[in-house]
Amino acid sequence: MAETKVIARAFDAASAYDAHAMVQRRVADWLAERIVALAPPAPRVLEVGCGTGFLTAATLPRLASPDWLMTDIAPAMLARGLAKHPDVRGRVMDGEYPDLPGEAPFDLIVSSLAVQWFADLQGGLQRLAGLLAPGGQLLVTTLLEGTFAAWHEAHRAEGFAAGSPVYPPVEALGWPVETRAFEQRHESAAAFMRALRAIGAGTPREGHRPIPPGAMRRIARAFEAGGAVATYEVALIEITAR
Repeated sequence: MAETKVIARAFDAASAYDAHAMVQRRVADWLAERIVALAPPAPRVLEVGCGTGFLTAATLPRLASPDWLMTDIAPAMLARGLAKHPDVRGRVMDGEYPDLPGEAPFDLIVSSLAVQWFADLQGGLQRLAGLLAPGGQLLVTTLLEGTFAAWHEAHRAEGFAAGSPVYPPVEALGWPVETRAFEQRHESAAAFMRALRAIGAGTPREGHRPIPPGAMRRIARAFEAGGAVATYEVALIEITAR
């Protein structure tokens, strides 16, 4: 619960999210294509981790008479998303432990780059899938092993581990997935770290210890020598309710 509050505060403070979340916007567009292709008429849709509304904006206008419920763990993020989409409903909610009395079942449950923050991805997705109507679909994107590979390699070369989360290999997911890689080039290692903080993703994983300044400078130089490219390895997971 303490970790959940830390994550919520980080995203609430991410006031410059839209200006830096370039990959997040592209991933939302990818997921939106799949949602639109599969959505039934007048779908009841639950969005988990809506952020400032990238997925909502890419999907909502293309659906026939949707009933869309935006949710996010961070109240300020949700408020910004709802301000862009005043015709949808919203609720502050921890998507890993959905609390929606009277709302289920849903035809679609969707989430773009949010469920990687779940402490128990398998359990969290199973709980969400339990809110689906028969034949309904859970469509989510999440990060995989290999994300920020160059950043992690620069740390390992100095004998350290990066503070970024460690994401699972695709084989560990256990569901049908499609994978795609996205890249974002930064001016420097410092710009990369600023961008992570700006989108609320700069919180080090639990137990990470600060790296000495000298080693951090060498890590930054190695990352920049490779082009300062942040690679996002993304899985699109589909779960269909029986």
